Amino acid sequence: MAGGAVLRDRKAKSKDTKAVKAQTENGIQASLPDKRDENVGGSPVNENSENSISLSSNKKASGKDKSSKESKSLCMTLCSKIKYVLLLIFIPPFLNYASLQREAVELKPAGELYDIGWGQKLFLSCQGKGAPTVILDAPTGMSSDVWTLVATKLAEHTHVCVYDRAGLGFSDRPLVSEQMGEDIHKLISTSSQQPRPLILVGAELGALVAQFYAHIYESDVLGLVLVNPLHEDLFEQSDGAWVQHWFSSLTPTYQTLQLGAALGITRLGLLVGALKQPIIGESVPDEVVLRQKYLLCHPRHLSSVVDEHYFINETFSQMRTLRKIKSLTPHISVSVLTGNYYDEQMPSTLNKAWARAEQSLLSRLPQNVQHLVVNGADRHMMYRKPEPIIETVLKLVRKWKRTQSLSDSKSS
Repeated sequence: MAGGAVLRDRKAKSKDTKAVKAQTENGIQASLPDKRDENVGGSPVNENSENSISLSSNKKASGKDKSSKESKSLCMTLCSKIKYVLLLIFIPPFLNYASLQREAVELKPAGELYDIGWGQKLFLSCQGKGAPTVILDAPTGMSSDVWTLVATKLAEHTHVCVYDRAGLGFSDRPLVSEQMGEDIHKLISTSSQQPRPLILVGAELGALVAQFYAHIYESDVLGLVLVNPLHEDLFEQSDGAWVQHWFSSLTPTYQTLQLGAALGITRLGLLVGALKQPIIGESVPDEVVLRQKYLLCHPRHLSSVVDEHYFINETFSQMRTLRKIKSLTPHISVSVLTGNYYDEQMPSTLNKAWARAEQSLLSRLPQNVQHLVVNGADRHMMYRKPEPIIETVLKLVRKWKRTQSLSDSKSS
C-alpha cells in the first residue's frame, strides 16, 4: 500500500514536471517571433513602402512637369512681350521715315534750292514783281512758313522772298560752322541775284541776322524791320534767368523732340493730340499746318533747331564784335515792332527781361529809329496779327517808289 502510494506520487510529480516543461516550452515559443507571422506581417510592410516610394516618385514627376510647364509658360509670355517691345521700338521709326519721304515731295512749298557753295543748298521762295526786294527771316529755330500771311500780302505790291536758314525747313545742313549773314548774301547775290535795294524783315534771331547783314553790306539795304528782335544782351538783363531758361529748358526740350522724331514717337504724339505744331492761328493755311507737323517729325530739321539754340552765344559774340567795329549807316531806315502782350508760355520775369533787352537795343540803334508798339500782339504776331508788319514794310516800299518816280521824272 505504501509502495503504491509512493509510486503514485512519483507519477504525479513526473506529470507535474512534464506540465511545467510544456508550459516553459510554450512560453519560450510564445516569446520567440513566429517565422510564419514574420513572413505574413512582412509582406504588407514591403507593399506599403513600395507604394509610398511610388507615390513620392509620382509627386516628384508631377512637380517636375508642373515646373516645366510653368517655365514654358513664362518663356512664352516673355517672348510675346519682347516681340511687342521690338515692334514698338522698330516699327515707328520705319513708318516715320517712309512718311517723311512721301511728305517731302507732297508738302514742299513753291521755291527752289540754290547752291551757295561747296554743294550746300538753301531753300528760297520768291513771289511778286518789281523792286525793292523784301527778304523775310524767321525767328529762332523756325522755318519760313511763319511769313506765309505776310509774304502773300506784300507780293501784291513788290518782290518778296522767304528762305530757310541752313538746316531748317527744306535747306541743307551747314557744312561748316554757321555763317548766317554770309549765307544769305550768297543766296540772294551770287546764287539767285535778287533785285536791289533790299528791305530786310527779321523776327527774333532773324532780326539779329538782318542787322548783321546791314552792317556788312550796307549799300544793298534800304531798310530794316525788326519784329520782337533778339538782342545780344538778353542774358545780361535777367540775372541768369534767361540763361537758365535757354539752356536748361528750351534746348533740352528740342533735344527731346529730336530724339522723339528719330524714334517715330513725335508722329504718334501728333496723331493722338499730345503734341501740336508750333505755328497755330485762325488764319494759318492748312498746308502750313501739315508742313509744320512734317518738320516736327523730321530729325534733321530739329537738329538744326537745337544748334541755333545751343550756339546762340557765338552768334551774340559776333554781333557784339561787329557793333564795336562798325556802326549802322544812318541812311538805312530802321523800324522796331513789339507787342504789348507778354508771351503766355513764359514767366513774367522772362518777359520783362526781354522787354529790357529790346530797350537796350533801341538805345544802340540810330536816333531816327521808329518804335511801334502793336496793341494786342505778342511774339507770334507774324501769323496771328501780321497787319502792322505788312503796313510798316509797305510804307518803306511806297516811299522808295515815290523817290524813284521823282528821280526818273527829273532825269527825263
